Amino acid sequence: MLHFNQLNPIELGKRLQVARNNAGITQETAAQAIRLKRPSLVAIEQGKRRVKPEELTELASLYQMSCSSLLRKDAVSVDVKPQFRLTPTHTKKKDEQKAVRALQKLISSYVELEQKLHKPLHFNYPPEYPLTKGHIAEQAEDLALQVRHSLGLGLSPISNILTLIQNELQIRLFVHPLPSKISGIFAYHAEVGACIIVNDKHPETRQAMSAAHELAHFYTRRHFSEISWADNEQNDEEHALHERFANLFAMSFLMPASAIRRYYQNIIKEHGQFTASDLLFLKSHFYVSLEAIARRLEYLGLLPKGTFEILKQRGIYQLSKEMMVESSSNYHTLEIPRYILLAVTAHQQELFSEGQLADMFDLDRIEVRKKIDELSYLFDEIQDALHAA
Repeated sequence: MLHFNQLNPIELGKRLQVARNNAGITQETAAQAIRLKRPSLVAIEQGKRRVKPEELTELASLYQMSCSSLLRKDAVSVDVKPQFRLTPTHTKKKDEQKAVRALQKLISSYVELEQKLHKPLHFNYPPEYPLTKGHIAEQAEDLALQVRHSLGLGLSPISNILTLIQNELQIRLFVHPLPSKISGIFAYHAEVGACIIVNDKHPETRQAMSAAHELAHFYTRRHFSEISWADNEQNDEEHALHERFANLFAMSFLMPASAIRRYYQNIIKEHGQFTASDLLFLKSHFYVSLEAIARRLEYLGLLPKGTFEILKQRGIYQLSKEMMVESSSNYHTLEIPRYILLAVTAHQQELFSEGQLADMFDLDRIEVRKKIDELSYLFDEIQDALHAA
């Protein structure tokens, strides 16, 4: 890490400005926090006045960042916040700011890793899909089928949408703790491409639905960053329309109508009726939640409206728990193959310490050390075997 006097004051000022923006803090508030007049803080952010050590420490604390992340020579600052339209609701706004800070940090950290290792992410995205007048549900179904076709999925279930989005579409996909009521975030930046973050506090089936929801924003509204709430209540009419479209796309993408109808008809043909066991089978087969598959069947007219609510009251979740293992995810970004490979390689080349990696990705240092040590050993063993072959 550089001493703060060794870093170009213009670059450091830019990093401080990005950090302040993503923390949702005004220049006036930041200046007061370090006992300065606003023009002095403006001068620091413009690189016209060098920040003092104690000011830097206080600002880093205020912006909920480490001094290390501000001072590393090759640290990357990507400002994604201006694209977000944050809610005026005070409680939600605080959660949104926290989520945006997390996204900003993850993007910056991984871009820094890629640059250090000379392994940039190459992306060549398809054109956006414009929504037109007409039935939103039909447009969502059409787009879902188009995307499935372009990815060679046909009507097959998607066992791991997170890996699919990252590997096939070259979208930066992160799994990270977010405030519990935020299900996901989509953001686009010209230099680093499209980015999606899903909440690692949610079950894997919920993460899959959130990822598919954000994927809809990627295809239809790429230059408008979105924060998706679990309650899905939107006051803005246009925003509400796009959120509804994203929900319909997610259902269609994960549970194609023709595939669901085919399975349902085969079950009726073979057994004469559709049972609770069949519902659990479809849930497991399509890697979605009980509520998602039940509501999809209702939406397609294969089950009467309100069936899910009745099933919930009569203990369908208890039955599911007894019959199959429910997945409660401990998955996080550093377990996604591309990212862990970058992290291990960077550590082996002594580009980053365990402490720096832990700070960059908001992970426990012991957890990072265990993961790095375990994988470094396996890398060395495999490398030796390859050289001996």
